[in-house]
Amino acid sequence: MSAQKSGSSSTLQELSSQLAAAVETAGNSIVSIHARRRIPSSGIVWRDGVVVSASHTVRRDDEIPVTLPGGESVVAKVAGRDSATDLVALRVGGTKSHVAPRADASSLRVGSLVLAVGRPGRDVSASFGIVSAVGQGWRSWQGARIDRVLRLDVAVYDGFSGGPLVDPSGAVLGLNNSALARGTPLALPAAAVDKVLDELLERGHVRRPFIGVAVQPVALSESVVKQHGLEGEPGLLIVSIADGSPAEKAGMMLGDVLLEANENALAGADDLLDALSTVAKNGAITVKFLRGGVIKSAAITPADRGGRE
Repeated sequence: MSAQKSGSSSTLQELSSQLAAAVETAGNSIVSIHARRRIPSSGIVWRDGVVVSASHTVRRDDEIPVTLPGGESVVAKVAGRDSATDLVALRVGGTKSHVAPRADASSLRVGSLVLAVGRPGRDVSASFGIVSAVGQGWRSWQGARIDRVLRLDVAVYDGFSGGPLVDPSGAVLGLNNSALARGTPLALPAAAVDKVLDELLERGHVRRPFIGVAVQPVALSESVVKQHGLEGEPGLLIVSIADGSPAEKAGMMLGDVLLEANENALAGADDLLDALSTVAKNGAITVKFLRGGVIKSAAITPADRGGRE
C-alpha cells in the first residue's frame, strides 16, 4: 500500500513540475498590454515584431505601452483589427527572442489537459483545466466563420483574454477569449489566428463582404412551391435594408424572399453569409428571390464590411 501511495505521489509531483515548467515556457512569450482602464490585458508574441491579443481589451490604436516578458517597456501601435473574431495585431519592437512556440491543436480532444496563461500585470498567472468541446464550423455573433473553435472548462480570469492556451509542454495551441462567445471561455486555434493575422498585416482589416440586409427564415406556401417547382426549403425574408447599401442599390425591397445565392439554396442566414464569403473582391453575387409571387433575379456587388472596424 505504501509503495502504491509513493508511486501516486511521485506521478502527481511529476505532473505538477511539468505544468509549472509549461507556464514558465509560455510566459516567455506573453506580454502585458496597457490599453484600457483597470488591469492590463495579455498578448502573445506571435511573430517577430508582432503581438496578437483580444481586440476588445485594446481600447486605443497608438502609443500603447507594452511590458515585455523580461520586464522591458516598449511602445506599440495597432496594425489591424477584426471585430468579428475579436483579434488585434500590434507592431512592437524588441520581441524577436520571445516568439511563442506553437503546437498543433487539431489533435486536441474533449478532455485534453490545457493551461490558460496570462500576464495581467508584471507577473504571469495561470489556470488549469480541460477542453470541454471542440466545435467545427462555428460562427461568431458578429458573423465570422471559424473552422474550428475550442470551448474550455478553464478559468479565463480578468486580463487573460488575448493570452495563450498552452499544452503541457508550454507550446501555444491558441488564443484565449472570454468575450467572443459572450461569456463562454474559448480559444481560437493557432491556425485560425494565423489566417486572420495574415490579412490584418496586409490591409489592416479582414475583408468581409456584405450586402446590407437583415433576414429571417420564412416558410414558403405550398401553392408557391408547386407553382414554381421549388423544393420546399424555407426562404429568407428581407426585414430591413440599410440605406445606401449594395442591396438597396441593386433594387432589393423589404418583403422580398431570397431563395438562392449563386445557385445555392438559402435556408438560413448562415447560408447567405457563406455565399458572400466566396465572392471575390469587386465581384458580384447573383440572388434569386420571390417578389409578389414572381421569381426574379438580381446581381449585387457586395461592399467590404471589414474596413468599418
